[in-house]
Amino acid sequence: MINVLNSKLTLEGYQHPFYSVGDKIFYSKSQAIKFGKQIDWHWPNFHVWPKQKGFSRPKQTFDEAIKTQCDLISDCYKKVRLFYSGGRDSGLILDSMLRHNSRLDEIAIYRRYPGVVNNTCNEFDRFNIIKIINRLLEKYNKKIPIVFYDINPEHFNFYSKNLDQLFFDYTAIEFFGHGIHTVAECYPKILENNFVNILGHAFPDVNDKNEFYWVDTAFNLTHNDPFTLNFFVDERNTDLAVNIAYEVHEYQKNSKQEYFQYGNGPDGSYFSIKEKLDFPKNGTPLDEDWTSSKVQTNVPERWILSKKDILYMANALESDIGTETLHNFTEFYENYEKNNAQYFHQNSIYTYWIGSVSETHQLIDG
Repeated sequence: MINVLNSKLTLEGYQHPFYSVGDKIFYSKSQAIKFGKQIDWHWPNFHVWPKQKGFSRPKQTFDEAIKTQCDLISDCYKKVRLFYSGGRDSGLILDSMLRHNSRLDEIAIYRRYPGVVNNTCNEFDRFNIIKIINRLLEKYNKKIPIVFYDINPEHFNFYSKNLDQLFFDYTAIEFFGHGIHTVAECYPKILENNFVNILGHAFPDVNDKNEFYWVDTAFNLTHNDPFTLNFFVDERNTDLAVNIAYEVHEYQKNSKQEYFQYGNGPDGSYFSIKEKLDFPKNGTPLDEDWTSSKVQTNVPERWILSKKDILYMANALESDIGTETLHNFTEFYENYEKNNAQYFHQNSIYTYWIGSVSETHQLIDG
């Protein structure tokens, strides 16, 4: 059913985010933690641009740095695939690539069906995002294939019986969360023809010492994804991330919040920064944080109560195979938490990993 992919497939010339424990490199947080516990190394180091540097405010504007990144991707790679979610980050990348006549050979969509295939549990169908893409293609007079890679109930059920070997180490923490690694195992053809897989996340945080850095949870923890390039953190075009860091810094100087905490409230989702930098909106709930259920419990920020995860669990419970899958996931997560509680907020796996912070870089003009 799947083509198991155990090793990281890297791009030449691009620095992939990674963890280090002692002299060993990992692209999986859980694998790094597992090895660290064996050698009494409490916390894995996280790296994005490994060598610490200082950066003046870029001469290129943010828009100019976006064009530079589009040109860089077009020049360096023979085939370009953009994984598009309908959100503002991938929306900016798609619009920019089309506007600048960049190389773009495929717009890829993955959808998740833990229990049954329907048109309500995935936001792509729920909000008719195909209409948004077609409207953009028409605007720029482009014809680019749109390809769907669906992870179906049979896939999830198979993984649920092999979570410790094949799934948990390579995915986001949500029950049915996954990245390109899972897609590549289910559809190995995406590894052919020298494609680069473009992803959006993540934005830098800035502290009160005028230093910027990244938190690994802002990347969805899918560093093991094959042949991927995070559009906003390419060290060959530092002006892009540094421009964002200076915008974050300026915003924080005028904000009551001391610094960003990724995923925590409107500031943590960078809505204000995206507004300032004119990230495009598509008129759907994906323009905002639609996944928040507004449900409050005695333990805050439970990912298991997000709209998206509730929809996936409800979808799983619509079939026998999905119900079995959800049971397998829950059983595995309960056992994993018992042995690794210290790595989660409030010692609960359902409140997400405690983030690992990367090396810091100085904003010289802060």
